[in-house]
Amino acid sequence: MSKHIKVDGKLLQANKSYNQLKQKQKDKIAQWMYEETRAYHERTGNFPTAGTGDEVAEAVYARIEAADIWIPYGEIAGRYSQKRMKICERIWKEDTIRKHPPEQVIFMNMCMICRGDDVLALDKVNNSYTGTTFPGGHVELGETFHDAVVREVFEETGLRIQNPVLKGIYHWYRDGFHNVGYLYRADEFTGELKSSEEGRVYWISRKEYEQKELAVGMHRVVQIMDSDRFSECFMDVKEDGSIEEHMY
Repeated sequence: MSKHIKVDGKLLQANKSYNQLKQKQKDKIAQWMYEETRAYHERTGNFPTAGTGDEVAEAVYARIEAADIWIPYGEIAGRYSQKRMKICERIWKEDTIRKHPPEQVIFMNMCMICRGDDVLALDKVNNSYTGTTFPGGHVELGETFHDAVVREVFEETGLRIQNPVLKGIYHWYRDGFHNVGYLYRADEFTGELKSSEEGRVYWISRKEYEQKELAVGMHRVVQIMDSDRFSECFMDVKEDGSIEEHMY
């Protein structure tokens, strides 16, 4: 038989383990451990350690007793010792996010594909971005930047590029999102050129390309592609709709 003790007229199981508690009781205790750890951290400016964790465990146990839940103190102290580091890590992450909220970012790419003195042009035809540009697109969830540019170029041109070189970034803010475009250059490719629903693709000399009606920002993109000095351009869109481009 299990050993029992009598406390305040109640017969209690002396060797009751934490795992014997009901799930709702466990959930409550887990929340109290979090709350008391946070209270300790806010009060002292430190996280509880193996040497100071008993103070938190005792505060949690007081709440357990007030809720009329029976469990030996040793079970709670042991449980908190196991969970203390994870609880502290959770609080640290929450405080870090609160101080430094993450940006909403959209990652994109673009690739200048070279064939001797020619480059591969794309005449964009959608409503949001028109003009002559280079092939490219969005980075999908879980995709590396390298794999994304290889995929996008293949989908829009039929060419499979090899060893694309990252030349820089072009970025801007719009509608609360930070749009970041990674700019690549590639001289190696295989496949047969074909256009897609994104627009017509064709080879054109560099001189002719720069005389085309280029899409917004493309003059700076070309400058970065050719430069050893500049690797970043930020497009600053003013409230009146005017645009300033800052090169770094």
